[in-house]
Amino acid sequence: MASIGEKLTSAREAKKLTRKEVAKETNIPPRYVEALEEEDFERLPSETYVIGFLRSYADYLKIDAEEIIQAYKGFKIGESATPLEELTKPTRSPMLVGLTSYFNRYRNYMFIGVIAVGFLLVIMLLVSIFSKRVSVGSDDGMASLKTQSGDKKSYIGNYHKLVFRNDTGNAIVSTNEGVFFTVDQREAMFILRELKKKDSALLEISPGNMMETIVLDQPKMVHIKGCPREVEFTLKALAENSANIKVRLGRQLEGAETTAPAAETDTKAEVQPQDSTVIARDEKNLNITMDAQFLQKSFIEVYLDGMLKRRGMVPAGIKERWEAASHIQVRIGNAGGVKVKINNMDYNWGGPGQVANKVVTWKKDPENPNRWHIVVKDW
Repeated sequence: MASIGEKLTSAREAKKLTRKEVAKETNIPPRYVEALEEEDFERLPSETYVIGFLRSYADYLKIDAEEIIQAYKGFKIGESATPLEELTKPTRSPMLVGLTSYFNRYRNYMFIGVIAVGFLLVIMLLVSIFSKRVSVGSDDGMASLKTQSGDKKSYIGNYHKLVFRNDTGNAIVSTNEGVFFTVDQREAMFILRELKKKDSALLEISPGNMMETIVLDQPKMVHIKGCPREVEFTLKALAENSANIKVRLGRQLEGAETTAPAAETDTKAEVQPQDSTVIARDEKNLNITMDAQFLQKSFIEVYLDGMLKRRGMVPAGIKERWEAASHIQVRIGNAGGVKVKINNMDYNWGGPGQVANKVVTWKKDPENPNRWHIVVKDW
């Protein structure tokens, strides 16, 4: 019978595909494709990744994935069988005998060393307790923060950009990391908030800040606020603190917009009671200024009059200013970690760990054509 590697290699070569092409289409790193075909499973991060990648590879080649998985399990059982000569060896090896002799010779010194280390640890603990201070916000944005999900405490760590191929993409993401993706020019994101048991994960999906639980190998279709298509999430594999999540774009939703959001939409509710008034005879004389002070590390994306100006992670302690004539579109990954001023007025767009999507623009006063107001709406 052909081995696992031979089956994968034969199926790939029958389709006239290279390992590099397979890696590109399945999102399996090239070195892991090579390891699977050569049955060098120790090169993969964990047992979960081996099974997950074998299933993805087999599905892509259109061969029986369950047969491949069962063959791998049989391979592991055969690999772990204990040879007879191992069972008949003496219970105490020469190395163990040598270590025992060494311990008996120097055990008094070791005992003194253990006492000294323990005393040092106690001193360090006492110093830590007496010098402990409450921090308002950590420099890297990684402090535990209370989210809108209730008593759960979490934070947003790094962000990744998911690129789709044929409306499908895979992301290996750690707990509290975020993944941004685009659905027909609409931006969305999900954050891996929690790994439950050994077969499910909790995602926070925005816009809308929805909490959704996905189960291993069970696709879940989600309607994301403002997105013109269905989005399907599938948990493909789990590790200790990370997961392999497959994202697939589904059918077009009826009545959904297929273009990017406009700078000003009358159907969206104004979210800030404040406004600033400017007297100007001409719209061309108006100017919007946005000041951002980063109290914690956060992702930010800024468009000035429709042009992308800033996108990426910004560390704590940074201050930035942007100016636009008609509108500013801004997305903040950690709204509670950024202090925002619009034309010198303070705005609060959310708490720690929440995602803010806002459009700042002008609105003409219906009673006075020379008076304009700053308006902030959801993006």
